[in-house]
Amino acid sequence: YYAWGRSWGWDPKETWALITWLCFLIYLHGKLLMRWKPNMLSVVSIVGLMILIFAFLGVNLVLSGLHAYGSA
Repeated sequence: YYAWGRSWGWDPKETWALITWLCFLIYLHGKLLMRWKPNMLSVVSIVGLMILIFAFLGVNLVLSGLHAYGSA
């Protein structure tokens, strides 16, 4: 908040970090509360891994924003 004057700015890096958290939150709720079968859990975890890789590498290479390091 002190750096940019707001707590959430819809920056692509922040947004994809939120999407990553939500995907793994769905995984945990599906496993613990909804008792999903292992096949469904494995699909959600693979999707979560792809989202995590994109949030870590792809956002800096494809999108631009406040947290884009190395863009011209």
